[in-house]
Amino acid sequence: MQTVDEILVDLDVQGYSVIDGVIPADRVAEVRQSVFAAHQIRAEEANARADAVRAKGHRLAAAGVQAIPGIINDEQSFAPYVADERIMGAVERLFGAFIHITNVSAMVNFPGNDRAYWHADWPYNQTNAAHIPAPYPDAVIKLSSIWMLTEFSHHTGGTLVLPGSHRVCNNPSGGELHDREAPHPAEVQVAGEAGSVMLFDSRLWHCVTTNHSDEPRVALNVGYAPWWLNLEPQKEGSADFQQMVVETNGKPNASPPIPGDVYDGLPEKVKPLVRHMVA
Repeated sequence: MQTVDEILVDLDVQGYSVIDGVIPADRVAEVRQSVFAAHQIRAEEANARADAVRAKGHRLAAAGVQAIPGIINDEQSFAPYVADERIMGAVERLFGAFIHITNVSAMVNFPGNDRAYWHADWPYNQTNAAHIPAPYPDAVIKLSSIWMLTEFSHHTGGTLVLPGSHRVCNNPSGGELHDREAPHPAEVQVAGEAGSVMLFDSRLWHCVTTNHSDEPRVALNVGYAPWWLNLEPQKEGSADFQQMVVETNGKPNASPPIPGDVYDGLPEKVKPLVRHMVA
């Protein structure tokens, strides 16, 4: 198993680290099934919201890819693991105490999905209304993570990354540096067993690719940030969301609030990470 020091070296040098066995092998199938079931219940609602965003001229995920933000409100089987000791050890070494989880989304790539575009995650994705303008300072201000509930491989469509791109002061989501639709000669496909987590600097260029299997590729996306990063632009109804997203007719990056009864049932070690998200 990787140590926190090894994870931090990976993050510094290549921009990402694959952490094995975060969800135990004897639990990951159950978690995958629970997340996918919750995803399917909310799929129609998510499609309607996505269509409304696309109707404004904004680009979302590729065909055959569906994200459900706020999946923790519907299903909590994975919740004990988001405060994994190795993940939190690395996050706290970078950000100090009082860590905030920024989002918890389910992501499903259905068989034969289209390849998507090169981008970096919020707050660096230039297609979002609220984003940090390039050029970026060379500092880590947020970490993203992709939780492999299905094995990641070429066959299942493991995420593509460009190692080292987290040190570049921009990314292709804004239309600069590289054709965001095109393969990159240095791209690498991330692989990992089900239950592994790819923790990465949110500046890292990455891209959805095709699932060649005959089963959905199920994953979670969880963001980690220091207490001082402003998350108000993600909160529908907040003054920042109104000013930066609604009034500009921009593309949102919204994360639903957590109902009080869901929060009360979360593990004690997880509550401090999401306390700011409680409705």
